[in-house]
Amino acid sequence: MSSSASSTAGTPEEQPVNDSALTAIDPEQNAPENATDQVESEAPTRVYLHPEQLAMIQTPEALPVPVLQRSVLRISYVPAIMPGKWFNRWHERFGDRVQLAEVPVREARGLDSLHQDLCLIDPALNSAEETAPEAPAEVSAEATEHAPIERKDVPENPFAHMSIVRPDREPASTDGEKYHSIRLYEELPVVILPVDHVLTVLDEVPVEELAEEFLLQPASDIPAYEEVSRAWRESAGRIVPEGLTDKETIELVAAGVGLYIVPMSIARFYHRKDLTYRPVAGLDTYPVHLVWPRAPKGEPRSEELEALLQDFIGIVRGRTATSERGSETRQARAERIAAEKAKEKAKARAANARREARDKKRANAKKNGNARQHARQSAKAASARRGKKR
Repeated sequence: MSSSASSTAGTPEEQPVNDSALTAIDPEQNAPENATDQVESEAPTRVYLHPEQLAMIQTPEALPVPVLQRSVLRISYVPAIMPGKWFNRWHERFGDRVQLAEVPVREARGLDSLHQDLCLIDPALNSAEETAPEAPAEVSAEATEHAPIERKDVPENPFAHMSIVRPDREPASTDGEKYHSIRLYEELPVVILPVDHVLTVLDEVPVEELAEEFLLQPASDIPAYEEVSRAWRESAGRIVPEGLTDKETIELVAAGVGLYIVPMSIARFYHRKDLTYRPVAGLDTYPVHLVWPRAPKGEPRSEELEALLQDFIGIVRGRTATSERGSETRQARAERIAAEKAKEKAKARAANARREARDKKRANAKKNGNARQHARQSAKAASARRGKKR
């Protein structure tokens, strides 16, 4: 994995989202000086998300923030994760009553999406900045310094309620005291290499064959490679580049700088015609987890949100649409309504059959001259029924 991924992972306390780009804008700090105290006291305090902050978390393909705010449940996922089957099942079962938003986020930003408030961008601020006259350099520099956004343990309105992450990129996700976690599946490790590389003759590359190959990632991230390549790395003395994304690192592979070991889904996601990949034998697989924060003690989640989380957990665990656990799905509701209608029709048919039989019996008694006897029998039967009801 890239060194940037390993450096961005950490516990919520260890690695807050407070980069220089992640800053908050307070629309009241540019208020006119002659504003009255009464107006200032009545004006609501709102914090808006700056476009640079937004870009640090979600990808350009993500839905606009106003659309995300209208959704009831939001699930984020890191690049190369393919959660479409679970999202499709949700839309089929609950889409008619619960809107689920799919939130693609950047590398190793899955946990950040769980702890970042979802705030609207104030369009008035952008227009004001465009029309504002140029200020001295000292004033403008001071105006651009904003307080960092507070990273909350469980925000009231987070970017995402749950996130699908890779624990090797975000180790804090395995902290059982802070997060619930479900292992979804395992990914096969592959090495990305140029199409003309000598190792392409192998269908599967043993890790020993990489002993004298330069990997564009810290050797400590791959213990098996670190062990077999220790002597070569000490003699070569090459420095691993830092702060690169998967895409940038793969571009270095295409330039012939080195090789790169990643989960197979990432190799497919950033596929290039001049590169290929081979599975690596002797390495551990890469797990993919569904993660969501634990509710603080004494502050439980609302019953509605907890029910939605459990419904999505049921989907990823393979619970069927007709399962009695969880909320009623569209299919289960349709089956219940159909069963109720069938039951009502059966009762109506039975009542009609009884009425027709009674009318036929009465008509036969009148035809055969036993109308008086039939009337007495009917009255006696009716009296008996009333007695049973009492």
